[in-house]
Amino acid sequence: MSNKQLNQVFSIVKTFLAILIAMVVAFVVILIVSEEPLEALHAFLLGPFTSVRRIGNLIENTIPLIYVGLGVCVLWATGKRTLSGEGCYYFGGLMAALASLKIVFLHGKSLTLVSILIVIAVCGLMALLPMLVNLKYGTDAFVVSLLFNYVMFYIGNYIFSNYLMDITSTSSGSYPLPTDSFLPTLIPGTKVTANLIIALLMIALMWFFMYKTKWGYSIRLVGLNPNCAKYVGINVFAVCMLAQFIGGAISGVGGGMEMFGRNPRFSWFSLTNMGWDGIMVATLAKYKPQYILFSALFLGYVRTGADIMNRSSDVASEIVMIIQAVMILFIGASSFLAHTQQKLRVKYSDKVRQEV
Repeated sequence: MSNKQLNQVFSIVKTFLAILIAMVVAFVVILIVSEEPLEALHAFLLGPFTSVRRIGNLIENTIPLIYVGLGVCVLWATGKRTLSGEGCYYFGGLMAALASLKIVFLHGKSLTLVSILIVIAVCGLMALLPMLVNLKYGTDAFVVSLLFNYVMFYIGNYIFSNYLMDITSTSSGSYPLPTDSFLPTLIPGTKVTANLIIALLMIALMWFFMYKTKWGYSIRLVGLNPNCAKYVGINVFAVCMLAQFIGGAISGVGGGMEMFGRNPRFSWFSLTNMGWDGIMVATLAKYKPQYILFSALFLGYVRTGADIMNRSSDVASEIVMIIQAVMILFIGASSFLAHTQQKLRVKYSDKVRQEV
């Protein structure tokens, strides 16, 4: 086993141990706070699989996590940590609703397609601004993107309040979105639509882009060593801007696709926090698109189980926050298992030296 393979194995082991420790901590908390801990644990662990509707809820919770997780994988691939996915997800949903309500000369799936193209263009361009300020003036990209999310939200809230809100309806939100633009349902009795297929195709597309194209290689090289990338002739500025555009567009599409089947109205009165969820998903996936499905499924499963447990027992669904915090703590801790990994690396090096 080479050092590279050893690092990969330890990365996987470290992630699984972090998940295991987080789940154990959650179980201990449930045992302490619940008067019927076995019932609560049953609802948490097996609840998502007890009916077709609950399986549908699991998939519904997973799909948007795929988009925002992929968005973070690309946004952070150049080493520039931005939170543009948060604002882009919100604005993507808003733009999809606005386009589907205001473009009156299109109907059906052509309206859906045009709306998503508008979302890609708008959200991709909006994600460029924090990176542009960072590259031109040396500001902190994370802080600028965090603040810019609120600018996007207040602009979006103005558009929502003045052009989309249905004040004549008892349902708070926009006017009803055109039903002929909704995606076909895959599982009857649920809101699992063809968006699932699109999300899976997006994973494959992003894996191919990042690992099989020269643009993806350039993005990853800039993330590994920007000075080396500049030395070999890569335009670091252009590559960083490209990564931000693609990452912002993917996050925006995630929000936009939620409008075509899952939400009959646009009713987001605040930022959704999906940008932060995307960081969690991408962190579990080690920022590799091919692992996004598994990390999104796990987080979707935990959230669905916690919601079921909240409804059927005396344990609040906030248990998910404990699980997320513990996972991030151990995955992000550079010293976690570092001593064991170093011992094995030395042992392997000595073995190779003896064989030579």
